[in-house]
Amino acid sequence: MRYLYQETTEEESREIDRALLCDGELKALYNELCDMMRVMNDAQLQPAASTVLNILSYAKQLQEKRAH
Repeated sequence: MRYLYQETTEEESREIDRALLCDGELKALYNELCDMMRVMNDAQLQPAASTVLNILSYAKQLQEKRAH
């Protein structure tokens, strides 16, 4: 995971690069993880409508309290 997020040292990265070149199964797993990361990064996350309504209701209550 650290390698995927570019959090490894230069030496660790070189070792992982070598391992990826030599181990087909490891390379396949790495490719799967990269694909998953891309999908997760591209996901359009939106809160549920009920969550938005709760936030708006809470904000309205705060405004009413401040108005009094």
